[in-house]
Amino acid sequence: MTDYYESYIGTSKEEREEMLASINKSDILELFSDIPKELLYEGDMNIPGPFSEAGLARYFKNIASKNVDPNKITSFLGGGVRQQYIPAALAEIMSRGELYTAYTPYQPEVSQGMLQIIYEYQSQVAELLDMDVVNASMYDWATAVGEVLLIMARITRKNRFIVAGPLPSNRLEVAKSYMQDENLRMEIIEDEDGALAMEKLIAIFEEEATKPKKEQTIAGVYFEVPSFYGTLPDYPKRLVDTVHKSSALVAVGVDPISLGIISPPGEYGADFVVGEGQLLGNAPSAGGPLLGIMALKSNKKWIRQVPGRLIGKTTELTSERPGYCITLQTREQHIRREKATSNICSNQSLAAVNAAIYLATLGKQGVIELAQQLMDKAHYLAKELNIIPGVTSPKYDKPFFSEFVVEFKGITHEELEENCISKNYVPGIRLEGEGCQRLIAVSEILTLEMLDGFVAKIKEVML
Repeated sequence: MTDYYESYIGTSKEEREEMLASINKSDILELFSDIPKELLYEGDMNIPGPFSEAGLARYFKNIASKNVDPNKITSFLGGGVRQQYIPAALAEIMSRGELYTAYTPYQPEVSQGMLQIIYEYQSQVAELLDMDVVNASMYDWATAVGEVLLIMARITRKNRFIVAGPLPSNRLEVAKSYMQDENLRMEIIEDEDGALAMEKLIAIFEEEATKPKKEQTIAGVYFEVPSFYGTLPDYPKRLVDTVHKSSALVAVGVDPISLGIISPPGEYGADFVVGEGQLLGNAPSAGGPLLGIMALKSNKKWIRQVPGRLIGKTTELTSERPGYCITLQTREQHIRREKATSNICSNQSLAAVNAAIYLATLGKQGVIELAQQLMDKAHYLAKELNIIPGVTSPKYDKPFFSEFVVEFKGITHEELEENCISKNYVPGIRLEGEGCQRLIAVSEILTLEMLDGFVAKIKEVML
């Protein structure tokens, strides 16, 4: 095998041989002996170069130049992550060294500033969701779903879950991966005409409630408001009450900005809430880092099951000055492995701090106004698209927030994409199923002229 690391490791061949000899190894690959040999690549790797530092920088800049500048396109992508306007003040504050370079605040005596701002994040999100406790934090929405299902299983000691659509495949697949080694079962209830199958879900839990407690197997239910298709269900209080009568728990997934105008999950009795914090002032950044939100009602037994960390506020021993510290951290690095609730490590604290600054910048009224703006733009766009022959917009005749499904008849996904992207329009997310259906999302950076331009382009494509 070629000595492929020769050009990239700043040690000489003699130095590497000396280090290997000191640990009784003859080859560096012996350090990776647990990797099956059939998985090791034995040929020469087709890597360009070697380059000088300047040449390597030029090589990667040429690759990067193929990326599309998001400020030069009009994007209708959504589904949990979307482009948004990030206030200039936020970028300025986040670039401060105290925040941008701060590591995990293990030592409270030297980390009061970082601990306070994470506490502020928890407090702001708790108020937004109308929940009592928020952790800081999860990787993303999908992993938050997986973790909350495990939490509900541990609390109830039951092994069956009802997961209600419409849901995106990525969140479902991640949730399944969390459950596969835990002897847990997931029953997926498909949507009815693009919306939550409310009556079917209620019937399932009414039947469960009639069983003796020893025969009840459902740990909880998970659904999203708004749904992946953007639709809003009937007020879910009746469903939540029915679930609780069967001794099961309720977890709800949310778009946090939508709570500027629709009821928060805490108001209708949700036990747990998860969601995507990228929507709180974090740039999409080619898919990450994201920020998983997890919140719950106050219950000491439940709190001890939460992964990640919780920051608490108290007062100093000798004064009434506030003091902050890590109140709970349940990962295996800090407690015995068998007692850990999760192996989550990097917990997106920087993204959580960013979200705290964003929410403070907007304020309560700002969140309300932003949510109303998104809803107004979505309904305007849906109405204008629906005028075009061959376009059904929205496909589902249900209330919706800022995203909606559009059906394009007589055209393929490839034709739609080719025509739109050539003019710098990204026509939403391709949905599975028959025909050409797309999930269209709006954002605050889209102007009326941009929306009208997209409508004109779709009209040109369809006629």
